[in-house]
Amino acid sequence: MPTTTEELNSFHEFARERLSNGGPDLTLDELFDLWRTENPSDELYAENVAAIAAAIEDFRTGDRGTPAGQDSDNLRQQFGIEQE
Repeated sequence: MPTTTEELNSFHEFARERLSNGGPDLTLDELFDLWRTENPSDELYAENVAAIAAAIEDFRTGDRGTPAGQDSDNLRQQFGIEQE
């Protein structure tokens, strides 16, 4: 999707506000990442809504996923990280 003047103006205003509020020093890439998180594209927004709807439907049909602790254990094993 081509960049619009509205998107550029939105990013400019966002960056100006962030930098003028005395927040931490941020790189241009960091500012853009923050702006993009707060201003997702229509396509990304639609994907997120669909993913949330699918997760709700999974929950309604009894799928509760895996406990976070189990996933953490699996990742530790996969990457050879010892648990403290």
